[in-house]
Amino acid sequence: MSDQPRISVVIPAYWSQNTLPGCLDALRRQTRPPDEIIVVSSSPEEETAALVRRDYPEVRFEQSPVRLLPHAARNRGVELAKGELLVFTDPDCEAEGRWLEVLSAAVENGSRCLVGAMDVQRRNFWQAGVHLCKFHWLLPGLPVGTRVHAPTANACYARSLWNQIGPFPGEVFAGDGILSARAAQAGHPARFVPDAVVRHNHEVAPLALCRQRFERGREYGRLRRQRETGTPTRTWLSLLASPAALPWVMVRAGRDAVRAGWAGAYLATWGIQVVGHLLWALGESRAALEPASQRR
Repeated sequence: MSDQPRISVVIPAYWSQNTLPGCLDALRRQTRPPDEIIVVSSSPEEETAALVRRDYPEVRFEQSPVRLLPHAARNRGVELAKGELLVFTDPDCEAEGRWLEVLSAAVENGSRCLVGAMDVQRRNFWQAGVHLCKFHWLLPGLPVGTRVHAPTANACYARSLWNQIGPFPGEVFAGDGILSARAAQAGHPARFVPDAVVRHNHEVAPLALCRQRFERGREYGRLRRQRETGTPTRTWLSLLASPAALPWVMVRAGRDAVRAGWAGAYLATWGIQVVGHLLWALGESRAALEPASQRR
């Protein structure tokens, strides 16, 4: 592999001791092994560090003395990384065996910003509904193309592009969306690679999911207000109209589900998806009503 670019896999961790072993075991099964794996944890416990040092000595582990949001932890991982390819995933994700091989091949073919397909570890009623709500546009089986957003559960950046557009905004959860937009502005929109598959574990309680969707939507709405040009009235109207876009969002999700072979899951979990998308839209609308002092 001496003629191939070095691959650094960066994983943020926060109370991740129960799911991290599955993630790291999957990296051991890669047909193209990573050159280095970096885990940055900021949870105030010792179990994750002990687990990694005992069972995964090949992993570089760093314990932050302060709480880091996920993108801040990823930024720290990149600071430690030596690879030409920076690959990101989450501790509750498990990559399929050819994941890194496929991403590496796509970079060799000229791509600089990549997003892989998102599958689910257990396709039961709840997890399938949550997954379609979050990732319907990244399902395995969808065609190759560009995407507006490269979620860091399955994303890859060439170091050369990262040096131009990075790092992630570490103070917000939407940092991956912001970096994706920067990549597109630099002439490298995220390229969807459907054969680079990661399986996500959606172990989230219903109330926690509702809170998460509303808060993520509100954060996204705040960021939109900060970057959009035009009259304040126009921006407010666009954000307040977000709930009205729900039927179109569900149509697009249904189209993606049918194309990817998820039509049955889409129909069975329709209610979960509607609630999730509606809460996101309400969060955006809430952001439109906030005074400027609350949008930071």
